[in-house]
Amino acid sequence: MIRHMVLFRFRPDLTPAERSMVLDGLARLPSSFPTMRRFGLGENVSRRDRTFTHVMAVEFEDRHQLDSYLESARHEAFVSGTFRPAVEDRAIASFE
Repeated sequence: MIRHMVLFRFRPDLTPAERSMVLDGLARLPSSFPTMRRFGLGENVSRRDRTFTHVMAVEFEDRHQLDSYLESARHEAFVSGTFRPAVEDRAIASFE
Protein backbone atom coordinates (compact mmCIF):
# COMPACT_ATOMS: atom_id res chain seq x y z
CA MET A 1 0.00 0.00 0.00
CA ILE A 2 1.29 3.45 -0.95
CA ARG A 3 -0.01 6.56 0.77
CA HIS A 4 0.34 9.79 -1.22
CA MET A 5 -0.04 13.12 0.60
CA VAL A 6 -0.12 16.69 -0.66
CA LEU A 7 0.00 19.50 1.89
CA PHE A 8 -0.56 22.99 0.55
CA ARG A 9 -1.30 26.63 1.24
CA PHE A 10 -3.31 28.81 -1.13
CA ARG A 11 -2.02 32.12 -2.44
CA PRO A 12 -3.35 34.86 -0.15
CA ASP A 13 -4.90 36.82 -3.04
CA LEU A 14 -7.18 33.96 -4.12
CA THR A 15 -10.91 34.55 -3.87
CA PRO A 16 -13.15 32.07 -2.05
CA ALA A 17 -14.56 31.03 -5.45
CA GLU A 18 -11.06 30.29 -6.76
CA ARG A 19 -10.26 28.24 -3.66
CA SER A 20 -13.49 26.29 -4.10
CA MET A 21 -12.62 25.59 -7.73
CA VAL A 22 -9.31 23.99 -6.67
CA LEU A 23 -10.84 22.01 -3.81
CA ASP A 24 -13.71 20.81 -6.02
CA GLY A 25 -11.21 19.73 -8.68
CA LEU A 26 -9.22 17.76 -6.12
CA ALA A 27 -12.39 16.16 -4.77
CA ARG A 28 -13.34 14.99 -8.27
CA LEU A 29 -10.00 13.20 -8.88
CA PRO A 30 -11.18 9.81 -7.54
CA SER A 31 -13.94 9.70 -10.15
CA SER A 32 -11.25 9.83 -12.85
CA PHE A 33 -8.86 7.44 -11.11
CA PRO A 34 -10.62 4.32 -9.81
CA THR A 35 -7.35 2.97 -8.34
CA MET A 36 -7.51 5.68 -5.64
CA ARG A 37 -8.42 4.32 -2.20
CA ARG A 38 -9.25 6.12 1.02
CA PHE A 39 -9.26 9.58 -0.52
CA GLY A 40 -9.34 12.41 2.00
CA LEU A 41 -9.25 16.18 1.60
CA GLY A 42 -9.62 18.91 4.18
CA GLU A 43 -8.33 21.84 6.16
CA ASN A 44 -5.39 21.41 8.46
CA VAL A 45 -6.76 21.47 12.02
CA SER A 46 -3.40 21.08 13.75
CA ARG A 47 -2.57 23.68 16.37
CA ARG A 48 1.10 22.67 16.26
CA ASP A 49 1.95 23.65 12.70
CA ARG A 50 0.00 25.92 10.36
CA THR A 51 2.60 25.95 7.57
CA PHE A 52 0.03 24.36 5.28
CA THR A 53 -3.70 25.05 5.43
CA HIS A 54 -4.98 21.99 3.53
CA VAL A 55 -4.10 18.37 2.94
CA MET A 56 -5.07 15.70 0.46
CA ALA A 57 -4.28 12.06 1.23
CA VAL A 58 -4.95 9.02 -0.91
CA GLU A 59 -3.85 5.40 -1.02
CA PHE A 60 -2.89 3.21 -3.98
CA GLU A 61 -2.28 -0.53 -3.98
CA ASP A 62 1.27 -0.16 -5.33
CA ARG A 63 3.80 2.23 -6.85
CA HIS A 64 2.69 1.38 -10.37
CA GLN A 65 -0.81 2.72 -9.63
CA LEU A 66 0.64 5.86 -8.05
CA ASP A 67 2.95 6.43 -11.01
CA SER A 68 0.10 5.88 -13.47
CA TYR A 69 -1.90 8.56 -11.66
CA LEU A 70 1.00 11.02 -11.40
CA GLU A 71 2.00 10.60 -15.05
CA SER A 72 -1.50 10.78 -16.49
CA ALA A 73 -2.53 13.62 -18.79
CA ARG A 74 -5.59 14.35 -16.60
CA HIS A 75 -3.45 14.77 -13.48
CA GLU A 76 -0.85 16.90 -15.25
CA ALA A 77 -3.52 19.16 -16.79
CA PHE A 78 -5.14 19.76 -13.40
CA VAL A 79 -1.84 20.38 -11.63
CA SER A 80 -0.43 22.77 -14.23
CA GLY A 81 -3.66 24.55 -15.11
CA THR A 82 -5.50 24.77 -11.79
CA PHE A 83 -3.50 23.66 -8.76
CA ARG A 84 -0.05 25.26 -9.17
CA PRO A 85 -1.35 28.71 -10.16
CA ALA A 86 -3.51 28.80 -7.00
CA VAL A 87 -1.01 27.46 -4.49
CA GLU A 88 1.66 29.48 -2.73
CA ASP A 89 3.53 26.51 -1.25
CA ARG A 90 3.21 22.74 -1.17
CA ALA A 91 4.86 19.60 0.13
CA ILE A 92 4.33 16.20 -1.44
CA ALA A 93 5.26 12.83 0.06
CA SER A 94 4.49 9.21 -0.72
CA PHE A 95 5.34 6.26 1.49
CA GLU A 96 4.73 2.53 1.90
